[in-house]
Amino acid sequence: MTRPYCVVGVTRGTGLQIVRQLAERGAPVRCIARDPARARNLLPAGADIRQGDVTDPNSLRRARFSECGAIFFAVDITGGVGGRGFFKPEGEIRAVTYQGLVNVVEAAKEAGFTGRFVLLSGMGSELPSFTGKLLNAIKGNLQRNQRDRDEYLRNSGLDWSIGRGGLLTDGPGGRAAIRVSPPVHQLSMFRRVARADFARALIAAAAAPGASRRMFDVFNEPGSPPSDEALAKQLESLGGDRMPAGTELTPVP
Repeated sequence: MTRPYCVVGVTRGTGLQIVRQLAERGAPVRCIARDPARARNLLPAGADIRQGDVTDPNSLRRARFSECGAIFFAVDITGGVGGRGFFKPEGEIRAVTYQGLVNVVEAAKEAGFTGRFVLLSGMGSELPSFTGKLLNAIKGNLQRNQRDRDEYLRNSGLDWSIGRGGLLTDGPGGRAAIRVSPPVHQLSMFRRVARADFARALIAAAAAPGASRRMFDVFNEPGSPPSDEALAKQLESLGGDRMPAGTELTPVP
């Protein structure tokens, strides 16, 4: 039986895009949501929805991460829905964006998870930029939280892949080239990526051997959308070790 993909943070943004794209490809998806009733109105039919809150470690045990082939952590601070919005106190934001990641990683380790942990992160969190300063003002020093959680995952002992998106847009994907590169870019208003295209790159990273234990930037460029094979080739060019025998995922068809 094919192990399900697990997505934490599924009711909006890139996490919702990941779930929809996996479902369209016929892949089993386990969705971890604070409010399962709300999630059912947004997610594709057939999605396995389980209640879980990243700020409540006990609730994450119900996710049964050991059964999953990959975990996507897509939790973010949003425009205020559900009490996790912009301009909240910095400590509250860190409890979700950093400590939430820590709680999911530790729950996965406790469960004996052997797949790949894919973290959605932000481009250029270590580089000063005007756009970064604006983001930090809105989202409570989010870039520091991104740096800290990137480091935590890298040192967790799990197999991991960290995709750092450019400035995310809500327009439709599939209308431009998708560039995957080493993590060297500064966050800029002019380096953007459609959430749907970012989701597509992250799904590919869950299976690409070259994306194992690698951090990479993702952004759109003028040009034609890449085929699945071309996108996988970009990820393979990053290099990296294969996962231990028996834990490698089959690429999503």
